[in-house]
Amino acid sequence: MPLKIAGVIAEYNPFHNGHQYHIEMTRERTGCDFVVAAMAGHFTQRGEPAALSKWARARMALSSGADAVFELPALFAVRTADWFALGGVAVLDGLGCDFLSFGSEADDMALLSRLSDVRMREPGDVSEGVRKRLDLGMSHARARGEAVAEHLNLQPGALNLPNATLAVEYLSAIQKLGAAIEPVIIKRRNDYHGTELSKICSATAIRRALALGEDASFAVPEACRGMLPAAPRLPLDMLALHRLRQGNLSLPDAGEWLDRLLSRAARESGTLEELIGRVKSRRYTRARITRAVAHALGDLTAELAGAIGRPPYARLIGMRSGARPLMKELSGRAAIAIASDPAELAGDACFRLECRFTDVWALGEPYPEARRAGREFTEKFVLV
Repeated sequence: MPLKIAGVIAEYNPFHNGHQYHIEMTRERTGCDFVVAAMAGHFTQRGEPAALSKWARARMALSSGADAVFELPALFAVRTADWFALGGVAVLDGLGCDFLSFGSEADDMALLSRLSDVRMREPGDVSEGVRKRLDLGMSHARARGEAVAEHLNLQPGALNLPNATLAVEYLSAIQKLGAAIEPVIIKRRNDYHGTELSKICSATAIRRALALGEDASFAVPEACRGMLPAAPRLPLDMLALHRLRQGNLSLPDAGEWLDRLLSRAARESGTLEELIGRVKSRRYTRARITRAVAHALGDLTAELAGAIGRPPYARLIGMRSGARPLMKELSGRAAIAIASDPAELAGDACFRLECRFTDVWALGEPYPEARRAGREFTEKFVLV
């Protein structure tokens, strides 16, 4: 009887009790034999440096329920929600996963499917509604959310839910790619951006506690508690301001003169927060700005983004020692190249970008020895 494999798309920044619950529920709902994660690397979808290295986060996930962790390349992980979703779905479908399991505040698959249809084939009244709201100065995300809600006769703020929005993008990516993967919803049990610590809380709350030097260990699985960072990371403000002041930016997903605004604001600002304050508006959200800053730091250009439409490989970062049957199964069913040795990817443009993001991220490490370049080639494969 063939193995059943479920995939999840995650940042695990850091891995916490809610993530462990999600994996447990995925196993229960799908009856799968193995759970595979496609995990973002050193910068998040919002353009912020991850709190821990991807190797540490992979070890946390593997110690608490995941069987294998593959990388979601930065070219897709540090992008708008549609590209993030497309990259993750492409990796998991390319591996041959049977299920895509994701968390969402809304667990109504019929509603999410309707939203996905609107996303794929936008009706004229939605396009007009978005345009009118943009003219009023709304951010694109809010304008679209309200226009779609009006089209479906829902309350105006009903669709402004981070994970429900991402869930719709996952369903749309499945359609775009013609992916043979079954979506499964696990209803979220906590506020995505909540800042209150509890046994089941958001990664945002945990990162906030760590930055303040508070004990957040009870919010992560017992096996992960010793892996939480002992010291806060250093800010990358000066590096970001230096890069943006140089100008000559060609940023993906920027448009509307955002690159020029960033360069000008960098010359007038002494901190990254001051720069964000100068540029932020109802149209230019904080996430859009921080993502653009990350693109500049990693030299992710519009040309590179336009040249690579989907992940060219699935890089294995780590696995459980008991998951060897999984790897044998994946080697037989995968339609995407699987690599675990970074030397195999050295000439790939997508991987070279990954190396740049990792080298930039390393400069924020609190210990000098961890700031050296080239960690993509020196860190050991994670085997738990």
